[in-house]
Amino acid sequence: MSSLSKKSLKINLPTIVAVTALLIVSMLLTACSAPSSDSSADRLPSMPSASAAAAVATAPLFDETVTTTLYEQCIPAIVQIESISELITRLPFNIKPNQEGLGSGFFIDAQGHILTNNHVVDRASEVKVVLEDGTKLDATVVGTDKHNDLALLQIDASKAGAIKYLPLGDSDTVKPGQMSIALGSPYGLQGSITVGVVSGVGRSIPGSADRTMTNIIQTDAAINPGNSGGPLLNSKGEVIGINTAIEYNANGVGFAVPVNTAKTMLPELLKGGPVKTAWLGIEGTPVTRELAEKLKLKAEKGVYVVNVLSDSPAEKAGLVKADDGGNEPGPGGDIITAVDGKAVASVQDMLSYFNGKRPGDKVTLSVIRGDQQISVPVELGEWPDQLASRSIQIGPELGEEDIPYDGWNDKNGDGYGFDFGPFHFRIR
Repeated sequence: MSSLSKKSLKINLPTIVAVTALLIVSMLLTACSAPSSDSSADRLPSMPSASAAAAVATAPLFDETVTTTLYEQCIPAIVQIESISELITRLPFNIKPNQEGLGSGFFIDAQGHILTNNHVVDRASEVKVVLEDGTKLDATVVGTDKHNDLALLQIDASKAGAIKYLPLGDSDTVKPGQMSIALGSPYGLQGSITVGVVSGVGRSIPGSADRTMTNIIQTDAAINPGNSGGPLLNSKGEVIGINTAIEYNANGVGFAVPVNTAKTMLPELLKGGPVKTAWLGIEGTPVTRELAEKLKLKAEKGVYVVNVLSDSPAEKAGLVKADDGGNEPGPGGDIITAVDGKAVASVQDMLSYFNGKRPGDKVTLSVIRGDQQISVPVELGEWPDQLASRSIQIGPELGEEDIPYDGWNDKNGDGYGFDFGPFHFRIR
C-alpha cells in the first residue's frame, strides 16, 4: 500500500463509520414505520380523548324536559293514603293499639275514585287521603280484590276542587327497556318520583290465599315503603301498573300489577265489597319437552293436571289427576290445552283468563286424556280462603324449596322472598 493510500484511510475512516451508523439507524426506523401487508388488522384501536369520555359520562339517561313536564302534569293526581287498623292483641287492661299505615294511590276519574293496593287498606277501620296541596279528606273503601292486590277508594269530590286524574294505558303493549316512572309517598315523602326502565313483563309472584298474581311488570324504578298503590307510568304519562311489591333480597327489583288487570276488575270493584274470584281447583304444571318425553304425553304445550282438589269444580267436572309420582308428576293426568278455545300453556294463563270470570260462570276446557281430545264443561266456583295444597318439588332447577303447585309460577319466582308490604306504618 502506498503512503497516499494510508493517508486517505486515516482521513476517511471516521467518516465511513459515521455514515455506516446513520444508514443502520435509518434502516431500523424505516422498518418500524413501514406498513405491513395487513396494517389495518394489526393496528391498535385509538383511545378516546378525555373530552369524548367526558361527553359520554354527562349524556342524560332520559329526557329531563319530558320527565319534569310529565311530573308537573301527573303529580296533582297522586294522593297519600293513611289507614288506621286496630290490632288484635292480648294486652292487659283492654289496651287496643292501632296500626297506622301509609301508602299511595291515584285518581282515575273526576268522581273522586282512587285506585290503590288492597294491602294498603286491608282491615282498616279508618282511611284518609292527603291531596297534593295538603288537604286531608276521609275516604271510603268501595271495593277490594285481595287476589290481585287492588282496592278502589272514593272521596267526596265536592271537597277536592278540580280533580286531575290519570289516563289508564295498555299494559299488554309494555316492553322491556321502556321508561317506567313511579310516583308516590315513600316513607311519607309525598310527591316523590323515581325513574327507571321496565325490566321484564309477564312475571308471576305469589298472592293472597295461594293464588298467583300474573302478568306482573318488573321495574328497576325505586319502590320503597309508602310507594304501594302508586302508579307506574310510561313516558306518555299513562298508567301501566300499580306498584305492589319488591324483592327484599335485591336492589332495583320492584313489581307492579298490570293496569289491564285493574281495568278488567274495575266494574266489579265499582259494585262494592270484596271481589269474588273464580276457582277451578287443580294443581298443575306446564307441559315441557322433558315432561312430555318422560310421561309420553300426547301434547307439546298445555297444563298437566297433577292433582284435583277435593270438592272443587274440577272434581265435579271429572278432571283426572296424575298418578302419584313422589317428588315428580306421575303419568295418567289430563292435559288442558285451551279454555273456551283460548290456548293455555301454564297455570298463569288460566288464572289470567279467570280474572275476567266470576263464580258460577261456565267455561269449556279442551282436554287431552290419553289418546283422546275431549271437551269438558265446568262451572267455576269461588276461590276458598284456605287451600289445602300439597307442595312438591319439580326438577332440580327450582332449588331445594318445595314449590306449591296451585298457581305455581314456573321459573318466574318460587313464592319466597317477596315483600307485599312496601307501605310505611307505625303502631301507637
